[in-house]
Amino acid sequence: MSWSAFVGLFVARISRGRTVGEVIIYSLIAPILYCILWFSVWGGVGLRQSRQADELIKIGEDSFGDPTYYQVPGNEFCYDVPQERVTLDDGTVVFENTMLGVTPVCKFNSDQADFSAFNVLYSFSFPDSFSNGLGPTLTVIFIIALAIYFATSSDSGSLVVDHLASNGRKNHHWIQRLFWALTEGAVATAILSAGGANALTAVQAASIVFALPFVFLLCYTLQSIQIYCEQAAVSADIMEFKLPDQPTFSMPIYGGIFNICEWLASLGAVNDKRIELGMDKPTTFHVVEFFKGMLCAPFSLWQVLSVTYPRNVNKNKMTVFFYGLLFYSWIGLFAAYGKYGGLLGWAWTVFFSTGTMLGAIRGGFRSRFNLRSNILGDFIASLFVWPQVLTQMRQHCIELGLPNDKNDDDIDDIDKDKELHDLDKKELAEVVA
Repeated sequence: MSWSAFVGLFVARISRGRTVGEVIIYSLIAPILYCILWFSVWGGVGLRQSRQADELIKIGEDSFGDPTYYQVPGNEFCYDVPQERVTLDDGTVVFENTMLGVTPVCKFNSDQADFSAFNVLYSFSFPDSFSNGLGPTLTVIFIIALAIYFATSSDSGSLVVDHLASNGRKNHHWIQRLFWALTEGAVATAILSAGGANALTAVQAASIVFALPFVFLLCYTLQSIQIYCEQAAVSADIMEFKLPDQPTFSMPIYGGIFNICEWLASLGAVNDKRIELGMDKPTTFHVVEFFKGMLCAPFSLWQVLSVTYPRNVNKNKMTVFFYGLLFYSWIGLFAAYGKYGGLLGWAWTVFFSTGTMLGAIRGGFRSRFNLRSNILGDFIASLFVWPQVLTQMRQHCIELGLPNDKNDDDIDDIDKDKELHDLDKKELAEVVA
């Protein structure tokens, strides 16, 4: 409750152009579902491993007369999980391992609760190509994720505090924002240095106490939002930022080279309207750009950035360099996975980083040309069908006449696709059907 005004102001600042439904889905429902998934999976793993540690203590005590039989040397809370079936002399099976490579498992230690997450991560000792398997890799990724979380939280916090300190002004000097960021960090450092975890607990308790009277204000805020939405539905003129009638990419993400699927599924008898729109089969431009993006994505990205941001030559080069580094790195890491199994975690990390970077580029491209989509679509498309994303942006540049190397063949190939902009949703649905 005490954070609602703070977070609400930040969400409002970054939600320009979104609908109310999009804000609710992306800022409320999706994070809650993600938190449920996160705590269910990792919390469930921690609970299971703690119970398995108790099981190993019981087996050691009953079968071998020593409750510390499976205990990790020097650690009274962690126990090595047998990787094979444990059978007594009389043939009785007392333990059957159904999850090979997950060891050691640790009981909860209330005095060192902060180590629980790392204990879970280090339990993933498979594969045995490296001495500790995936554990060290997951730990590094975990720390990097925490660092990113705190950095972005500090940045967003500084934005809101700066906005409040500026009496709501939207344009103010970046030094003022930097001042608040440094001040917040200094206060947090002082609190932790003076009282440690106890001081942090006291701050959390204070925020809960101060939130109680704020609940009544939130009730009035809810009513205000309802009245505002009712008035906005009657007259859009009262809105400061109107939702524009945005165009979309003329080539949908499932179009281009994937138009061949329509031709194959219909055995060549494609709907006449799709033929008129050039959606019956891929053009030469689509095929060339797709495979160019598949095999040499950095070059395709350079073609897009160099004409979209012609003044940012050095920035474009750095962007293409880092994207190319990530692009070929995840390919190399997956190729080396057969020999070094411990590289699997790094391979997936670099792969998702590559998709995230291209998704951010696509989002910036859409913002520059006011194209309709959303951040989730940018990420998913850039992650799995990046050649189509590059083809989309490349085609849009040609349609706008941006590239210096455009030729008549490219323009002729994509002229038909531009008619998609003139279709309303109902007509497009009929064509697709």
